[in-house]
Parts: sequence; C-alpha cells; structure tokens
Amino acid sequence: MYDFLLAVHLLSAVLWVGGSVTMHIFGRLATKKGPERQLEFTKDSIQIGNRVYAPLSVILLIAGVLLVEELDISYGEPFITIGFLGFLTSFAVGVGYYARAGKQYEEIAATDGAGSPAAQAIYRRTATVNTVELTILLLVVIDMAVKPGF
Repeated sequence: MYDFLLAVHLLSAVLWVGGSVTMHIFGRLATKKGPERQLEFTKDSIQIGNRVYAPLSVILLIAGVLLVEELDISYGEPFITIGFLGFLTSFAVGVGYYARAGKQYEEIAATDGAGSPAAQAIYRRTATVNTVELTILLLVVIDMAVKPGF
C-alpha cells in the first residue's frame, strides 16, 4: 500500500505544483499580450483551478494523511507540519481569494474594460498573491524532499 500511496501523493504534487508553475508563466505572458488576453487567461485559470488543481490538492492531502498513518509517523514531525501549513495556505488562497478576485476582475472588465485601472489593479494584485502562494508550494516540495528534523 505504501508504494501506491507514495505514487499517488507524488503524482498529485507534480501535477498540482508543476501545473501551477506553468499557469503562473502563462499569466505573466498574458500580461505582456494585453488586457484582453489577461481576461481570457483569468477565465481559463479559474476553470482549470476548480476542475484540476483543487481536486489534485485534495487527492494529495488524502494520500499524504494515509502515508502518515501507513508509516506510523507523528503528525508533529516538522516536515509534516510544514506540509499541512502549505496546503492550508494554498487552499485558503484558492477558496478565499482567487474565486472572489477572479469574479470581481471579470465584473469590472465587463463594465469598465479589462484595461481599466481597477481591473488592472486586481490582475496585478492577484499575480502578486500567486507569486507568494507558488513560492510557498515550492518550499513545501523542498520540505517534503529534505524532511528537516526527520
């Protein structure tokens, strides 16, 4: 069972975090192509986030918890605590920020235009939040690989 759970956990992490890096790059490219491309990117990223990355993050969490149980490791181990904190941070940002900011951005873009100062401010702020979130996820990947204190 260990090998299966580890494979599911790692595959979920690779797809979720690797996909997030790719989406981040696409977001930066959209910035260079202009407001209309930013709006398309925002709509696409919301769909992909909800349909692909959110389920992958839950699968990753479940497989991780089952691995901890399978190996009889303490949840107090630093690498596990850091992993949980990284997951919770990303989950909170995904549910609490991206959905709201994306909807707000689309509404402003529909009324004032995607290039309006208000729409651009939301897009830039969201890109900054994404940079921070992605940095946290990459640090969690390092944490899981190195397992400090274990």
